[in-house]
Amino acid sequence: EGDARAVFKSFNHDLRQYKKMSMFYHAESLKGFSATRDGEIYAIVRLGNDYIDNYYEIKYPLKITPFGTTDERIIWPEQNEMSIDLSDFIQLKNERNLNTNNPNSIYRKNIDGKIISIRGNPNLGEVKGILAGLENPADPAGGRAINAEVWINELRLSGLDEDGGWAAVGQMNVQLADLGNVSMSANIHTTGFGQLEQRVNDRFRDDFTQFDISTNLQLGKLLPKQLGLEIPFFANLSQTISTPEYDPYDKDVTLKEKLKIFKDERDSIRNDAIDYVGLKTFNFTNVRFNQRPNKKIRLWSISNFDFSYSFTETRQHNPLVESNQVSKSQGGIGYNYTSEAKYIEPFKKMIKAPTPWLDFLRNVNFNLKPSLIGIRMDTRRQFGAFRPRNVGGGPFKIPETYDKYFVIDRNYNMRWDLTRSLNVDFKAINNSR
Repeated sequence: EGDARAVFKSFNHDLRQYKKMSMFYHAESLKGFSATRDGEIYAIVRLGNDYIDNYYEIKYPLKITPFGTTDERIIWPEQNEMSIDLSDFIQLKNERNLNTNNPNSIYRKNIDGKIISIRGNPNLGEVKGILAGLENPADPAGGRAINAEVWINELRLSGLDEDGGWAAVGQMNVQLADLGNVSMSANIHTTGFGQLEQRVNDRFRDDFTQFDISTNLQLGKLLPKQLGLEIPFFANLSQTISTPEYDPYDKDVTLKEKLKIFKDERDSIRNDAIDYVGLKTFNFTNVRFNQRPNKKIRLWSISNFDFSYSFTETRQHNPLVESNQVSKSQGGIGYNYTSEAKYIEPFKKMIKAPTPWLDFLRNVNFNLKPSLIGIRMDTRRQFGAFRPRNVGGGPFKIPETYDKYFVIDRNYNMRWDLTRSLNVDFKAINNSR
């Protein structure tokens, strides 16, 4: 009395696409022992993440088949068949979550003479195994030991959810004459969409939206041509949003059901469930004035300068990450001057004697200005703030962690051909944080 025996089978299966689970039970008394009466033993079936702390359970009394029976309907009586709509488990979980804050206690409900229970946080999307057994329930009025033989047969699932979905992909490119171009693309699919060769469980389980828009423009074309100003510009904006069919914390409860139950928390529940990634970036690269063909390049020419700047911001949140924001900016200014060496030979015309003894004076030469001057300064700055979600840990927020730096790089480069056979190269790099 009060004892139970069971067998179990381990597997890893997603049962959310099925509507019904069934199994046959047969029970009979053992010869040489007291006869077992109808309802004295109970069938027990558990399934979930484990069999102790996170499981669904169904329990109901068994009808005993008398010896010598040949009628199949009596050997496998209909009232002994475990047949349950899997949605009953989901409704029980929603009812438990709405009425109690203690998921570790057992919550029971009687449906058509069968007692279904839930403990912990099992989900039909990650069933790790199933346990089938018998129980001789304790009787406060006094029970007895029971000897019986029980057969279990044909555990099966039925009623596939074959609701389909749709998907679309689009792309558009626009050429803005010589100003630049604009490109746009979008990708959408809904829950239930899949390829023809895919199984039902392999289909998409989310509503997915992704779009991207980018542009490359030469903004200098909008200014008077006489300025000779080049302003290459690039910008990109993209978003990816995935709304799951099932709540990420109760993976067998649809998100729509949960939003209906907890109406006062709809916005926070939806925000916690969505997987969002947003990216925006723009940059100006090598902004400079072109050198006019009829003008000579000098040390102070404005065409020797170039400017660059870029900014990128990424925002993300999902069921495990409350916020992840990263901002990166980079700017640079450069100066680059190049010229051909012009050598001065002061004694070449003064010494006209053909004697080779004076060649060392005749070939004296020097150059008064450098052939190359390059100076560049780049700055790089990043700021990142990351906060994981406190899943199941109460209303308290986990502190943010930060990732930030600011770097300045300076590069110096000079080449001076002092004479035809003597030159000086100078390079220096300075990094500061």
